[in-house]
Amino acid sequence: MWLAAILRLFVKEAQALYKNPLTSAMQQVAVLAIVTALSIELAFAQEIEDSLKVVTATTTSAAKSQQKVDALSRETRLLLEEYRSLKDSVEYQEAYTRELQQLDASQQERVESLNQQIAQARITRQRILPLMRSMVDALESFVVLDLPFHQEQRLGAVLQLKQRLDRADISVSARFRLLLEAYQIEQGYSGTVEAWRGPLQADGETRSVEYLRLGRVALYYQSLDRLSSGYWDNATQSWLPLEAGRNRSLSQAMRVARSQTAPQLLTLPLLARGDRP
Repeated sequence: MWLAAILRLFVKEAQALYKNPLTSAMQQVAVLAIVTALSIELAFAQEIEDSLKVVTATTTSAAKSQQKVDALSRETRLLLEEYRSLKDSVEYQEAYTRELQQLDASQQERVESLNQQIAQARITRQRILPLMRSMVDALESFVVLDLPFHQEQRLGAVLQLKQRLDRADISVSARFRLLLEAYQIEQGYSGTVEAWRGPLQADGETRSVEYLRLGRVALYYQSLDRLSSGYWDNATQSWLPLEAGRNRSLSQAMRVARSQTAPQLLTLPLLARGDRP
C-alpha cells in the first residue's frame, strides 16, 4: 500500500513538471518517459497491492475458518467427552440395575424361605405345645412314683414348670428349655449319692432322721441315735425296718456321702421289689 502511494505521488509531481511551461522539450521528453515508467510501476504496484489484499483477505478468511474449525473441534471434543460420560453413566446404571435385580431376587428367595420357616414354625408350635404338656405330666407322674426324696421340692418345681408353660409371654423355645432343664435335674439324681437330715412320718408320728439316697436305686433312713434304720419299699409304698446289724454300715455310708470320710467299700442291702432284709 505504501509503495503505490509513493508512486502516485511521483507521477503527480512528474505530470506537474511536464505541464510546467518552463520545462524544455528535452525535459518534457524525459519527464514523459519517467511518467510512463512510473505509471507501469504504479500499475504493477497496484496489482501487487490487489494481490496482497487478496492474500490478506484469504489469510483472514483462513484464520476465521481455522477459528471456526478450532471451535467446532472443541465442541466436538466436549460432545465426545459428554457422550463417553453418558455412556459410562448408562453402563454404570445398567450394572447397578442388574445388581438391584439380583438383590431383589435374593431378597424374594429369602422372604419365601422365611415364610416357609414361619409356616413350619407354626406347625411345629401346634405340635410341640401338646408334646411339652404331655412331657411335664409324665415328669410329674414320675416324681410321684419315684423314691420319696425331696418330694415336696421336686413336685413344687414341676407345678411351677406347668405354670410357666401356660404363660404367653414366654417363647416356645424358652419353655422347651425350661422343660429340658427340669428333666436334666431329675436325671442328675440317678448318678449321685446324698445324705441329709429331714422329717420322717411313720406310725402316725413325725420325727427327725438321717436319710441316705443311692441314686434312684435305694433310699434309707436312720434315727439320730443310730439305733434304728429302715428303707423305702416301692412295692408297699412304705418304710420298712432294717435289721440292727445294718446300722453301722448305713452310718458309715452316710459319712462317705457327706465327704466326712474317704470313699470305701461298704456293704449295704440293695433290695429287689418285694424282698425283705
